[in-house]
Amino acid sequence: MECGEIIIVLQNIAKRHPELPNVPLAIDYAKTEEAQKLIRALVHPIGPTARPYALPPGTPKERVEVLRRAFMAAMKDPEFLADAGKAKLDITPLDGTTVEQNVKQINLEPTLMPKAREILKEE
Repeated sequence: MECGEIIIVLQNIAKRHPELPNVPLAIDYAKTEEAQKLIRALVHPIGPTARPYALPPGTPKERVEVLRRAFMAAMKDPEFLADAGKAKLDITPLDGTTVEQNVKQINLEPTLMPKAREILKEE
């Protein structure tokens, strides 16, 4: 191994990254259904929703849809993508529907809440 080489051994996301098809997912190693549920609720939604744009409750659905379409159009703009490429930024936006689904997955069965608190407890 060369100095500075990075070997990725595990992906902590819901779906394999297309550039890492042979790197296993963390959830593949979950030994119980409870463990899978905890990973789906506490781990998977966090990365993709780390920097969401949000609107206040009660925003008219039409306005939400207009803003979602405008955001996704901006993420595909060639000039924007060229600038992002120069800055070596990886642009992989999620559409609003996907972010909304990810947030809804955060709901955890009440019986698993004590285990989740234990996992998230600061030392």
